[in-house]
Amino acid sequence: MFVRVELWTVGKTESGMTALLRLPDSARCVPVSVEPSEAQTLLAAQAGVNEDPPCWTELMAAFGRAVSVKPESVEILRSEVPGKYRAVIHFSGQKTRFSLNARTTDALALALRTGISIFLEDVIPEEDSIAISVAEPEPPFATQLKRLKKELDIKVADEEYEQAAGIRDRIRQIEERMRSAAE
Repeated sequence: MFVRVELWTVGKTESGMTALLRLPDSARCVPVSVEPSEAQTLLAAQAGVNEDPPCWTELMAAFGRAVSVKPESVEILRSEVPGKYRAVIHFSGQKTRFSLNARTTDALALALRTGISIFLEDVIPEEDSIAISVAEPEPPFATQLKRLKKELDIKVADEEYEQAAGIRDRIRQIEERMRSAAE
């Protein structure tokens, strides 16, 4: 069984760089240790910034588009080492479905770049999640709109119209809040 999560943030902790995967409707996160270069890749993917030269995740996303194969989801699984994880990326095409093992940070970056879902093996949140007490400030309207419009373009290109409609509705809500704030 799996739990859907989102990459909440990446930051420096006492033990080094950490990506926090937030559980749905919760103030709990699963910390994932990352190297500084991996943190940079995750933050660039989260912000929609292309790296130069392109990183592995950008190349994988471009290759998938070229051969009409798209990533569907990422699963993060417990490894044999406590507190460490492994990842599986699921792909599909017109006549094929396959999965690839990947480094956890590469899988997370690909999920961010392509807008696919991230799932944790259900035992991970039960054993490894931590409570987060920091209040999350809402990103500025312009930042939210930029990110959502990019997600909308991806969903429309992938013909995921139901998800695209939800994103479109969120864009409209933000634009309405912007108009109200301006008045």
